[in-house]
Amino acid sequence: MKTTIQKAALCGATSLTAFALLCGTAYAQDATPQAADEASDEGVIIVTGSLLRQTDRETASPVTVLSSESLQQRGINTASEALQRLSANGAGTISSGWNTGSNFAAGATAPSLRGLTVQNTLSIVDGLRLAPYPLADDGQRNFVDLNSIPNAIIEKVEVLKDGASSTYGADAIAGVVNIITKKEIQGVHANGSLGISDRGDNAEQRVDLTVGYGDLADQGFNVYLSGEYQKQDALWARDRGYPYNSTDLTGICNDAGSCMGNHNWNGYTPESGVYNGLFAVPNVSLVRPVAAGASVGSGRFSYLNPTAGCLDYPVNTNTTGTTSPLAGVCEVDYQRDYQMLQPDIERYGLTGRATVNLGDRAQFYAMGTYYKTKTFASLTPLGLNGTPAATPGQVQPTAFNVLLPVYVCAAGQGTLNGLNTGCTAANGTLNPNNPYAALGQRAQVLLRSPFPRTDETNTRALRGVAGIDGSFGDDWRYGVNFTASEVRLKRTQSNYIIPNRVADVAATGAFNFVDPTANSQDVWDYIAPTSRNVSVSKLWQVQGTLAKDLMQLPGGPLQAAVGLAYRKESIDAPSANPANDANPFDRYYSINAVGAEGSRNVKSAFFELQAPVVEQLELTASGRYDKYSTGQENFSPKLGIKATPVDEVVLRGTFSKGFRIPSFNEAFGLPTTGYLGNQSINCDVYVAFCAAHANPDGSQGSYTQGTYSIGLTQTGNPSLKPEKSTSFTAGVVFEPIRNVSFSVDFWRIKIKNLITGVTSIQPYVDAYYSNNGVVDLPNTVVVPGTPDDANPTALPRLGFIQTPYQNAGSQTVSGIDFAINTDYDLTPDLKFISQLDASYTLKYKLKTEDGTLRYDGTLSPCNITSCSGAPKWRGTWQNTLVYKDTSVTLTAYYTKGVNTAQIDYGMDPDDCVGNVELGLISYEDGTPVQCKTKDIWNVDLAINQKINDNLSVYLNALNVFDIKAPVDVNAAYGIYNYNPAFAAPNIIGRYFRIGARVDF
Repeated sequence: MKTTIQKAALCGATSLTAFALLCGTAYAQDATPQAADEASDEGVIIVTGSLLRQTDRETASPVTVLSSESLQQRGINTASEALQRLSANGAGTISSGWNTGSNFAAGATAPSLRGLTVQNTLSIVDGLRLAPYPLADDGQRNFVDLNSIPNAIIEKVEVLKDGASSTYGADAIAGVVNIITKKEIQGVHANGSLGISDRGDNAEQRVDLTVGYGDLADQGFNVYLSGEYQKQDALWARDRGYPYNSTDLTGICNDAGSCMGNHNWNGYTPESGVYNGLFAVPNVSLVRPVAAGASVGSGRFSYLNPTAGCLDYPVNTNTTGTTSPLAGVCEVDYQRDYQMLQPDIERYGLTGRATVNLGDRAQFYAMGTYYKTKTFASLTPLGLNGTPAATPGQVQPTAFNVLLPVYVCAAGQGTLNGLNTGCTAANGTLNPNNPYAALGQRAQVLLRSPFPRTDETNTRALRGVAGIDGSFGDDWRYGVNFTASEVRLKRTQSNYIIPNRVADVAATGAFNFVDPTANSQDVWDYIAPTSRNVSVSKLWQVQGTLAKDLMQLPGGPLQAAVGLAYRKESIDAPSANPANDANPFDRYYSINAVGAEGSRNVKSAFFELQAPVVEQLELTASGRYDKYSTGQENFSPKLGIKATPVDEVVLRGTFSKGFRIPSFNEAFGLPTTGYLGNQSINCDVYVAFCAAHANPDGSQGSYTQGTYSIGLTQTGNPSLKPEKSTSFTAGVVFEPIRNVSFSVDFWRIKIKNLITGVTSIQPYVDAYYSNNGVVDLPNTVVVPGTPDDANPTALPRLGFIQTPYQNAGSQTVSGIDFAINTDYDLTPDLKFISQLDASYTLKYKLKTEDGTLRYDGTLSPCNITSCSGAPKWRGTWQNTLVYKDTSVTLTAYYTKGVNTAQIDYGMDPDDCVGNVELGLISYEDGTPVQCKTKDIWNVDLAINQKINDNLSVYLNALNVFDIKAPVDVNAAYGIYNYNPAFAAPNIIGRYFRIGARVDF
């Protein structure tokens, strides 16, 4: 055991990457580090993905281990942040910044191993499932929110980068994240830190305290109680440099001198002479007359209150533009004024555990956790006019325009056209807000609320576990456990406007349009009442396992294990904006109708065999049968092999089949709509459509020349089948000398019966515009968009594509993982450790009846990553110097840039210029701004100093070189001008954290 003890000691002194690669990657047989949660037999451990005892961490499947000590040494203080930085965490990851103000998984985080989205990565705690987050990612994908897991008691995180449905059942197609908590804690342990960016913002405070008593080995019991608190302040776009703090992008130019456009509200681009539309401005009312019988005003807008003008907003006085809406229009840089890059996050929780030895051969444990996560996000304020949410299957309602009636009265009833309100000269007065009332004309008003929309989440997670592990007879081993968890999410959304209520106050005269600042809060609250919604997910499970050494083989004991489990899970997530067939204008603007309600139970039986045939060869086999009350059933087998032909080489491989059960939203979800922005109409292709919308002189107006959004509406389908996967891994670990090792693992995952919505909009777009709005595609309803005011009888632009989720096509992802590890004792007191960990995606393709889409290395799949991309390379390189009680670690993170082609929107990765016609962002001269994005990388510095046995201090300088986020105007639909999925540390900038740990 001498070599083992030395290796374990070394692992305890290294940083995260060192521990992950030295201790979590298979080694030659002399390396058998012990785990902190090992069983009573010396050197025996349980590895994620297995029911059986192991004598070392070398398994047929690749496993990465992240210890709590190494997390601290690398400057990472949450499990969610550690997993976000994993090289194997690819496309579809959910980060806190990406969900700022999202209408879907607000405030949550989750990894996406192998880029197969969050619902194909199973996240568990101590090998047991948790209730999912009640809101689904993109309204489709259920997942476990890592924000709800306490960090102070984490012993380690094991990441199984291989399919594990044979052990855990559904959702483990891409791999498993197993967060293992501490089994025994003695004494008092406290940790506190403060952090802030070098710009003086995004401040962080953290403190945790854990108290434990009892020695399991000597006293037969241990109890501990742990509490923690963490606060992270918001980060605003205005606090970062250009172009992250502005929507005026005219400062970004190409070599020919052509620049991007000014996308401010009412921004003017001198190069093209074009205004960015006519947008409502907070607290500034624009007005124009409405002719008798018309549904919209005509002519140019003017100030309703000329004396107030633009208030404090800049005045755009240019009148030479061909689309100039108004001389003296107010310009608003909404990115600078309103955009939040990272939400305000507050987390706190309490966990208790008791472990008691029941004689010499059994152990009882019970654990309970209460955890709160609160987030606050702010978004741009809404205009009082706009397009309300569509009811599925119905034509998109026309835009609501604020039309002021001629007369107002206390009993007035709001109407969409400002007519027949019940107010006349006999019972009312001329409307003081309508400058044309004396002429008997209505007025159209353009106005925006001064209050940003806010989105607050308050998540309470409860979890309880109880179980007994023990043995009896001749080496029989058993385990019985029960777990129950609940996640309750309260979501509060403020300053979202209801059109009908605007019409009400316009009819009664209760709203002051001349001076909007004079309106009371009660008036604003009436037209934009606070939306409060509660969603709950629940899960409970009981399971038991029985294992035994059946016989002795030349390489060791033949082990077998069997188990049974019963699980019940449910979700109740009502819509915060339910459909209103009778009056779609009595719904909120921009609150998504996403929601789901359902429950199911699962009966499972499983087994595992481990056969060390000889010392150089070990075979494993496992399988699991799951039957769902909703009608689905599946058997998942797995085979593994590990061979050690010589001490310096380990060969390993697995073959497995897995499945993913339809999520609650996919099976039972309400209609959920997401929007694809920056869509454009190619008049060279859709000639007839553009001709029908031409101006009298034959020229094209903004209706066909401007960009617009297409809604994708998906509905639940209870008849869905499970997705089925086939996985294969093959790897080699080579340790030519004691302190140097290399590992290479190939992996491939193919998923059939893929549950999808719309994978590519191009077939629908082609059919709609080529066939006068008729789209004869299976299971599809196409809804026209808002009509063209200038040509109201012509076919409107495509508004919504509605389909149920369906099993269609297949998906294949493959790649190679690399690791290089070295460690040297330079002197008796000085150690140097260097590790490189990288993942390369060979292929990421989707095959449907419409063809094959290849996503790897592009900005796609946009439909599931919101155009954050599927990078080919991700990697981590860590170098650590340990001198006596001091360790200094530099860790570099790398993500390769991608081709900006949005494949699922019809773009061609080999035709960057042609992609401009399909929505790729361009300069004013029509050339694309980016064909490929720059690589993303940053470096963290962490210094840890042990003062004495009771006190240690640390200093972290994250993104120590202050490497800026690469400008990316296409990622995330161009919302942020950088990629929020992979460049979040870069946008924060250089970040300092100082802290101390006390142990008694």
